[in-house]
Amino acid sequence: MSGICAFFGHRDTVITTQLEEKLIATIRELIAQGIDEFWCCEQGTFDWLCHYVLLKLAKEFCFILLCLVCPNNPNKYSKLRQDSILTFYDEMIYPAEIANGPARFGILRRNRYVAKNADIIVCYVEHLSGGAYQAVQYAKKFQTKIINLAE
Repeated sequence: MSGICAFFGHRDTVITTQLEEKLIATIRELIAQGIDEFWCCEQGTFDWLCHYVLLKLAKEFCFILLCLVCPNNPNKYSKLRQDSILTFYDEMIYPAEIANGPARFGILRRNRYVAKNADIIVCYVEHLSGGAYQAVQYAKKFQTKIINLAE
């Protein structure tokens, strides 16, 4: 079995050792259940924590795939930035569903794409507003499994 896990969290999430340990345990459990592809968005501190934890776990679980889901066309990034991203990710994802439309709505379209296409969302949502909250609500429409580490 394989599957996709994605992450959403408030941009200003306070990172603690307890949250990091909870995230590590959650990701380990998901890997044990067959999740092998992880989508990151890099929009805030929770996203950065997820990426940091995944980089550490990728040394132990060499078969997992780390993907950056881009809100804007990565071909417009400098070659240096693309090379830098691919140093820390296995691939960049930028599907047509994200590309079609004005760039200023790229993050919204990216969040909806991720929410619709992931099998599991691990989130840190404690406010009833903001992009992370909206993305999780959108994922619920598709009956995506949600694990909220803020609960």
